[in-house]
Amino acid sequence: VVDVIDRDQIDQSGASNLAEFLDTVAGVNLSRLYGRSGVDASLDIGYMGESGAQNVLVLVDGQRLNAMDQSSVLFSQIPLGSVRRIEIRKANGGSLYGDRAQGGVVNIITREDDARQSSLSLGSFGARKLDAYVGMQAEGVKASLGWMSARSDGYRQHSASQQESVQIKLSTADDWGRLGVSALLFAEKAQLPSYLTTSQFLENTRAVGAFPLISDRTGGSAGLRYDRVFGEGSAFSLDLSHRSSEDTSYSTIHHRRTVVTPEMRSKAGAWEWMLGAEWSLADADTRSGKQVARRSDSIYGQVNRPLGQQLSLEASARVEQVGNEFQVSPLLAGSTSSARQSAVSLAGRYAIAQNTMLRLAALSGFRFPNADELYYFDRSSYELLTINPTVKPMQSQEWTFQMVHAVDSGQLDLHYRRIGSKDEIGYRYDCGTVDGSAASCNTNLYDSRREVLSLGARWQLTSSFSVRGTLDLVQARINSGLDLGQRIPLTPRQAARFSGSYVVHGYTLMAAASYRSEMVQASDPSATYPKIPGRTVVDLGVSKMLSDRWMMSAWLRNAFDKRYYDFAQFDGLYPADGRGLFLTLKASL
Repeated sequence: VVDVIDRDQIDQSGASNLAEFLDTVAGVNLSRLYGRSGVDASLDIGYMGESGAQNVLVLVDGQRLNAMDQSSVLFSQIPLGSVRRIEIRKANGGSLYGDRAQGGVVNIITREDDARQSSLSLGSFGARKLDAYVGMQAEGVKASLGWMSARSDGYRQHSASQQESVQIKLSTADDWGRLGVSALLFAEKAQLPSYLTTSQFLENTRAVGAFPLISDRTGGSAGLRYDRVFGEGSAFSLDLSHRSSEDTSYSTIHHRRTVVTPEMRSKAGAWEWMLGAEWSLADADTRSGKQVARRSDSIYGQVNRPLGQQLSLEASARVEQVGNEFQVSPLLAGSTSSARQSAVSLAGRYAIAQNTMLRLAALSGFRFPNADELYYFDRSSYELLTINPTVKPMQSQEWTFQMVHAVDSGQLDLHYRRIGSKDEIGYRYDCGTVDGSAASCNTNLYDSRREVLSLGARWQLTSSFSVRGTLDLVQARINSGLDLGQRIPLTPRQAARFSGSYVVHGYTLMAAASYRSEMVQASDPSATYPKIPGRTVVDLGVSKMLSDRWMMSAWLRNAFDKRYYDFAQFDGLYPADGRGLFLTLKASL
């Protein structure tokens, strides 16, 4: 169950960055702590709720963006102009992708075409952004350069941000195969205004909270990929990548990850098969000497068999082994832990008619504890104390069903997911006394069950008028422990999106509305604190092609200046941006 979003859809959205675009996609929930620039934004697919960001795998050209700790994915490191398409898997991806793919997978595919495009965006709260893409092709050689530079003063006080990113790709192909190299550099510096209390929010949504910080994040990656086709239907690929970053806020953390992924695809009669492996070595350390290293070894495979013209079956499986090494202090002996998990999937696709397709799948997945979930820590200073040997991997099983019916003027979509999770990992405030300190920790909180029914439609009512809408009905309950029967934090009961466009005299008029019902606050499974209120947010836009090469667009975001927030914890909340006007001028050269 994969949604493929092409370049045209990205352009039509009027989004200025990846985080803002993903917030417009049906079935995807994005919580932005610090405004539209996407600083510390967390992504959720499948209504995993509080653990959503840790259960959605984000890839760029097949390479993992998620860090080995709980830190958010830095969406600003990908220039939006460099994106060719986005593939969003709205089902458990554990059998192919392993760790963190239980909610879904987002794979961002970058461009290699020979276009030349640039855009300039200006808007409220001091927002300004330059985004450019240049591609070249000549005699079997492709090269591309993407660049983005963004600045914002921020909606709130003490929320200014600066974001820079550059991506370079080069590839060549001949009879011996195709060889590609890529490099990515990014830098993000942001003021973090902290949370507000409810009374502060009601008085002034733009105020600074109790613990403002400045974060400074820099890093980059390099990749090498080789592809070779052997005869009809057989192919081999080898991916090598290295990523490193430095994150400074409360402290300075260095992250490094090296990954090697060979993969082979072929046919045997009517069977199509794929076999691959992933070997990963990652580590993180702080200036105070705390270190954690993780080695991960995986093997995975998939087989597909068409049964006539209407039916095809697919099966996949993955086994993953991880080993962790810890050192809380250079003066103390280190410790180790290890775990192994496996996942499988069985799926079928059946064409009822030429324009009606059914998909049914049974899937399983898992998530290992992240680096910073393996420790007890002081609940007042967040200082790491010692290893928490009790936290176990999270596991899930899922049934998913989808029916898609296409007609001449549109499409209807029904999608159902039933997800049962065991040993969900999450934050616990009181974990007793450890080494003489009152400790908090991450632990296996409870088992859970989620049921999501999604209804979607898109319709071209006339040649100039089109509409699109989705409705998600969600049941997300805790299935064990003291909070049995309570709602999983940060999951709504209903969520809906509606958008429409109308073309008149060369102008395209656009409107989009997003609704979300109330939610339980984060880390509050007993629903002790007030719930996060429901909200409806409306955006209005207009675009026009000024010539064959120039396009102008304008968006009024949060048009009715709704005061709301999508994330709250311990009675501290993070206000969303108020009404703002944003203009973009795009040139295709």
